[in-house]
Amino acid sequence: MSQAESEKADVSIPILRLTTPAVVLLLVTASAVHGFDATGTWTGQFSCKHFNGEKFTFKMKPSTLLISQSGSTVTADIDGFFRYNGAAIDDAKKPNEKGEILLIQCDTDNEAGAGFAEMNRAVVKTKPSKGTGSFSGLSIVEGDFGDGPTFGTCKYKLKRTSTADPNVPACP
Repeated sequence: MSQAESEKADVSIPILRLTTPAVVLLLVTASAVHGFDATGTWTGQFSCKHFNGEKFTFKMKPSTLLISQSGSTVTADIDGFFRYNGAAIDDAKKPNEKGEILLIQCDTDNEAGAGFAEMNRAVVKTKPSKGTGSFSGLSIVEGDFGDGPTFGTCKYKLKRTSTADPNVPACP
């Protein structure tokens, strides 16, 4: 290594040592921050189109969705009947107001047509200053509700009516 190369190496190493902790601190801090918060009570409806050899529909109006969110971790309850664990991802353009949530029903199993399973993907928009928002979701459902295997698709449309945390417990 020439003397000029050695001097360049000596200069760049201290700069790297000075900037590396700052970069690491910035990355750790940025990853710990989470934007939109869907915590609260949401009211509206959901409707499902099912098939068990014959097509049929099911609608629940009014329907109440309770959400507790801490960072990107979400727990939810629909109408006191189904509970969910989930995760939230912030919208890149409006992270404090928008994002998506994925909910997985607590009793979801891996036996299609024999047990029960549901996954719900929802677009969530919030207005933090007003405490309002909208939840628009789509789920795929399967289960045996007493008449044999049933497959379905459900659509959820709800509005936030409260931002108070309902303290929904996580799935066991």
